[in-house]
Amino acid sequence: MSALTYWRRGFVAICLLLLLAACGAEPEPTPVVTLLATATQPPTQAVVSALPTAMVTMAAQSPVTPTRVLTAAVAAMDDELALACTQETDIALASYPELHQLMGCALGPAIFDPVGINEFGAEPPFDRFMLWFSHEVQIYTLLPDKRWQVYADSWTEDQPTFACNPLGGEETSPPLPRRGFGKLWCESAELQTIMGTVAKEERLCQHTVLQPFQRGRLLACYEDATIRYFRIMDDGSWDQMLVQ
Repeated sequence: MSALTYWRRGFVAICLLLLLAACGAEPEPTPVVTLLATATQPPTQAVVSALPTAMVTMAAQSPVTPTRVLTAAVAAMDDELALACTQETDIALASYPELHQLMGCALGPAIFDPVGINEFGAEPPFDRFMLWFSHEVQIYTLLPDKRWQVYADSWTEDQPTFACNPLGGEETSPPLPRRGFGKLWCESAELQTIMGTVAKEERLCQHTVLQPFQRGRLLACYEDATIRYFRIMDDGSWDQMLVQ
């Protein structure tokens, strides 16, 4: 095991001790070397020598609080999990918080094929979406109860852009889903009730990064200065994180 791995494990252990101290606990003094020697062999002298400097630097930057210590410990644990993965996580997804704790290891390389997106509902924050994965030719409906369903996209270019208008009036008033999203929406009265109308027209993510993980898939959809992350989990749940 590398010296870097020992340093990471030692850092996690020290963070936990600092967390206990910040909360008022009084753990028995434990030598740094003992903390680092929890694996199969003791750390090198270089690693042991580096630890005091790292701790002094961390303490000088800001006061030690339970929140900051816990955050540092969680980040170090996630880095440790990443080291055990054989498939590299795409750099565009690597900064997602607690990625490997939430998703496990990546199972394959990232996919950059086009992804279509459409929000449903009256106004943000939107809690329901349709996503079109071009490499699968399938539509994922992300429902407001945080469950998702998947359907084959059966729409073709020779079919109407707007498949129906059950609400009457012009096709775009109120805004209606179009193309494959619209066909699926028109064929299911239940989806019409659950999803409602759209806030604006469907479009493709300007840049897409999609990667499979042990517990599901993580999608990064880039639009202008915004990144919308979708976690589509194998247990049938989903969530999103918006970064601006």
